[in-house]
Amino acid sequence: MDSNSLKVLFTSLPGRYAHALFAEGKRSSCLDEILSNFEKLGKYFQNDRQAKKLMTSCFLSKKDLNACWNTLGQYLGFCPVFLSFIRQVVKNHRFNIIKRIKYIYQVALAKYRNKRSVTVLSAVDLLPEQKDRIEKLVYIALNEKIIINYDVDERILGGIKLRSEELDIDISLASQLKQLVKYFKSIRLGLDVNEN
Repeated sequence: MDSNSLKVLFTSLPGRYAHALFAEGKRSSCLDEILSNFEKLGKYFQNDRQAKKLMTSCFLSKKDLNACWNTLGQYLGFCPVFLSFIRQVVKNHRFNIIKRIKYIYQVALAKYRNKRSVTVLSAVDLLPEQKDRIEKLVYIALNEKIIINYDVDERILGGIKLRSEELDIDISLASQLKQLVKYFKSIRLGLDVNEN
C-alpha cells in the first residue's frame, strides 16, 4: 500500500480514530502493546458477550462506564494509551467500527515497519502450529516482509479468509456453501426453463 492509499484510509471515521491512536502509540512507544490490547479485548468479548453489551451500553452513566473500563483495562493489562482510546470510542458510541479501526491501525503499523499487513480470519482461534503453517505459506506466496494478524469471525463457519490491502482470498466454509447454493439454484432455474 502506498502513502496516498494510507492517507485515504485515514480520512474515514475509523481511519481518523486509527490515525490518532497510531500517532499517540508512536509517541508513547507502545505500538505493539496497542495491537496486543486489541487482540485481548476481542478475545475477551468473544468469550463474554454479556460483558460486551454492558461495556458498550449507552445506558450506563459516564462515571460508571469509565469505572467499568478502568476495571477491565486493569484486568486485561491494557496500556494507558489504549485504555484512554477505547473509553473515548465507547463514549462517542463508535464501538461498532472498532474492527475497522483495528484493521486500519494494523495497515498503518505494517506500513511504518515497511511490511505488508495480512489478516487471517477463522471461525475459532487457531492453534500455534496452524498459525505457523499459515505464516509459512503466506510468506512463500507473497515473497515479502509481512505482519500477520489473526481475528475470529464465527460467520465463516470453518476454513479461513486472508485479507491484505489488495488481496482477498476466501477459502471459508461459508463461501463454499454460498457457491453450492448458487449452483443448485442455477440448476433448478435450468430445469424450470426446460419444463415450460
